[in-house]
Amino acid sequence: MSATEICGLHRVLNRARPASRSEQSDTFSAQSTTGGIYLAGRYGLGVLVSLGNMLVMTCWIGPHAYGLFVTGMGFVACLAAMARGGVDTYLIRNEEAPNGRMYAVAATFVLIASIGLAIAGAGAIPLLTRWYGNAEFVPAYGVLLGSIPMAGLTGVPMAKLERALNFRSVATIEGGGQLAGLVVSAFLAWAKAGVWAAVAGQITSQAFTFVSAMLASSLAFRLCLDVKQMRRMLSYGAGLTASQRVWQLRTLVSPLLVGRFAGADAVAYVALAARIAEALGTLRLAAGRIVIAALARLQEQKHQFQTALERALLLQVVTLGPLLCGVALLGPFLLSRLLGVRWTASLLVYPFIAAGVLVNSIYNLQASALFVVGKQWVVLRWYTVHLVLLSTITLVLLPRLGILGYGWAELLACVAYVGIHRSLGRVATISYRQLGICMAVFLPLLFAIPGCRFVLRIIAST
Repeated sequence: MSATEICGLHRVLNRARPASRSEQSDTFSAQSTTGGIYLAGRYGLGVLVSLGNMLVMTCWIGPHAYGLFVTGMGFVACLAAMARGGVDTYLIRNEEAPNGRMYAVAATFVLIASIGLAIAGAGAIPLLTRWYGNAEFVPAYGVLLGSIPMAGLTGVPMAKLERALNFRSVATIEGGGQLAGLVVSAFLAWAKAGVWAAVAGQITSQAFTFVSAMLASSLAFRLCLDVKQMRRMLSYGAGLTASQRVWQLRTLVSPLLVGRFAGADAVAYVALAARIAEALGTLRLAAGRIVIAALARLQEQKHQFQTALERALLLQVVTLGPLLCGVALLGPFLLSRLLGVRWTASLLVYPFIAAGVLVNSIYNLQASALFVVGKQWVVLRWYTVHLVLLSTITLVLLPRLGILGYGWAELLACVAYVGIHRSLGRVATISYRQLGICMAVFLPLLFAIPGCRFVLRIIAST
């Protein structure tokens, strides 16, 4: 993903804006364009660093150790996100500019929630050990649990920076944190530290991000208990926050179910395929953030709202589709050369996960549009349906098909997006003519490329 692509998305949104907009619209346009460039740089760097870190981890510590890290980190990431409780959303979107006391109350709330969730996570260790049938993941998981308060508190100073539209600092801090984690994990992986290389890299990244955000935001860390204010923070934007957390829970399906029925190595194979597809799909994240801001200015202009969303959807699909198909084509060469043949099992599940990411790229922006018009509880309902379908189908197919069962679950769970489409139809009618043509090209290619390769391998062996 490049800055040009993000700015292209912003331009198609602006072309749908009425020409009679005032200077306020021009100011917003300049700010969002600048923000889009910084977001593009941040996500673009994030893709490179994430892929670099993934190559280091998978190549030097191996599938088993990487699977143990992914298992523990999946739970910890969800708990850390829950610890923020939407407080960062409250601080960014609150009409009244937060003062020092409000930031202190927010920090206190997050700290209390973080400690409570870390304790709950530790208390779940006996249940998780019984579920997996072993305790291999426990040491790494226990250490990672200690990082939850730091990860949660980072949201407070970052919220101040985003509210001030200081995306330059945000991009620098997040990118610096990823680079710091990569350096530490690479050194320890080279030193044969195994799973602890990944753990140390993750904690280093979080520590760097937290300290840098506190310094950049000029916030003095102090505690202030105000139950009334905390209640307002928790209730503000609860639907949006709940939707995001439910969506994040889907990341636990692989550690919980794949780890239970197929083992840590299978978790690593699925995680590698998912990391590649999600890294290429980070355009969705930047697009979603820009679309929420841009469409908010078009709520009363139904035609412009619809046109802007259609153009943004098309741009996202035509950008993401070739990237995902390119990996499907070059995957065997890249994996065997960079990681070794032991990782080629990831190619079995990659087409399914990539197809899910491509389909989600359409409905991710539609969900953002529903957030804009205040339909966050609708999104929550259908995200919940998606999670239930993903979990149920995985549970049924995984014991029979191995990691391919998880792949089919990723694809079949996309049926839940029909609910998002129908809900958006009450606000704006989206034309799928051009999108349908693109999907009819990219989706078959994702499966045809590995299918043809399989057939040629059979022919060559006979």
